[in-house]
Amino acid sequence: MSNSKGYLVFDIESVSDIDLIARVRHPDGDVSPEEALRLFRDEQMEKKGSDFIPFTFQVPISLVIAAVGADYAVSEFKCLKWEDGGPKKIAEDFWNTWRNYGQPTFVTFNGRGFDIPMMEMMAYRYGISVPEWFVGGGSYAPRNRYNTGSHFDLYEFLGNFGSAAINGGLNLAAKVLKKPGKIDTHGDMVQDMFMRGEYADIHGYCFCDVIDTYFVFLRTKVLTGEMTPERETELIQMMRQRLTNWSADRAPIKKYLEAWTAAESAETVEHRMAQKAAQAE
Repeated sequence: MSNSKGYLVFDIESVSDIDLIARVRHPDGDVSPEEALRLFRDEQMEKKGSDFIPFTFQVPISLVIAAVGADYAVSEFKCLKWEDGGPKKIAEDFWNTWRNYGQPTFVTFNGRGFDIPMMEMMAYRYGISVPEWFVGGGSYAPRNRYNTGSHFDLYEFLGNFGSAAINGGLNLAAKVLKKPGKIDTHGDMVQDMFMRGEYADIHGYCFCDVIDTYFVFLRTKVLTGEMTPERETELIQMMRQRLTNWSADRAPIKKYLEAWTAAESAETVEHRMAQKAAQAE
């Protein structure tokens, strides 16, 4: 059965709070915020092979939400932007959107490990009260890891709640379905894009990740028998038409649609196996 309150499919792009990094990691003040970030990134790269900074040192700069009804159709998109009031405004609008929609189920890809903790941290940082989320009521415990009624993390679902890693992440999950996945932007590029002032490109990248997340979400509902394949196809075509209508003046969406067409025509393992079988006959 679908959730009568619907869903909020969302994704976040964030950047490092360089002043916080400097205060925490170099309290003597002998290092500039910019240098503190460079040193932290170098350290992360040396230790982990990635210069990604932990979410506790980051703030959101782009947050895209797709409001999905109980029928799984998208009713609205919202893009919360750094330019419109900064991280505090993004955090306030995020939690107010959840509240105004009647506390629907969050849908993310790896949001249990990043997106939700970040928005909880933002509520902590700015003194935003969200008792419905942190306290719940009665038997409702929204922050319980296995409560998929409050937060459905597709990464955890596909990985059996941590039993297996989904190597390749959202990019893999989308490409399995012949959707674009990552095109020419990746999460580890956002920090530098932000510092160059490429805000529109960041918002477009975030939007496309939400579309991919939505498509992965639909397939999980087919997987669990809560949606027919026919309904999934109908919803996908509805979204394709919606994106097509927007693509004329939105370069990231146009690029997404072009990549989608290319992905659909890409060779698959099934095709290769059929070719081999035909050759063997």
